Amino acid sequence: MRIARHSTRLAASATVLAAALSLTACENGTKDTGSQTPAASSAAADGRAKDGHSSKAAPGAPGGGPHGTNGSGPAPGKASGSHSATPACTTARVKVTAIKVNRPVNHMLLTATNTGSLPCHAYHAPYLRWDDAQAATAFLEASKPQAVLTLAPGQSAYAGIMYRSADGSGNGGYTARTLGVLFANRAGNGSTGPSVRFTLPKGGITTDSSAWVTYWQTSAQDALTW
Repeated sequence: MRIARHSTRLAASATVLAAALSLTACENGTKDTGSQTPAASSAAADGRAKDGHSSKAAPGAPGGGPHGTNGSGPAPGKASGSHSATPACTTARVKVTAIKVNRPVNHMLLTATNTGSLPCHAYHAPYLRWDDAQAATAFLEASKPQAVLTLAPGQSAYAGIMYRSADGSGNGGYTARTLGVLFANRAGNGSTGPSVRFTLPKGGITTDSSAWVTYWQTSAQDALTW
């Protein structure tokens, strides 16, 4: 479904609701070290953060670094190389946070920050799974950038989520309690790397068939334009 672009860009500094998301452990998957990712246990083990949550511990990593760059060329300050030499971003090397915003209504914002030592490509859009949904949330094709986003160490990419249309045009609505996030592979025909799962605010979030997620963007403002 294609959504008309707003005539005025929204401010990037959207007010975060007090009820933020809390993170449980990663779901099944293996990290770069080859070790098994711990199975999800209980949200209470990590507690509830006030301002969003990270997908992995990253001591010393910036909470919100510079924006990612469009294009398949080398990241600033990096030697040139082939497009295929730069790996896809995964949650093994990227910290993911999620917040619910006041504007636009019924929207959330994902932020992915490269906490590794090498650049990575944020391909396409994130795959989202509400609870144990069979299918991933639809990609908003109108938001597709002209080139792949490359995240140098410390840089971030952003994706906007509309979980329910404000005009009530969706159907099959239900209240989700968790949200799973995966990165797309280069081909765009599946995911890559381990997943992360967030526990949604108390009471959950009502989503339906109208839900979509944008492609990765270079700024929060761009991600929340639709």
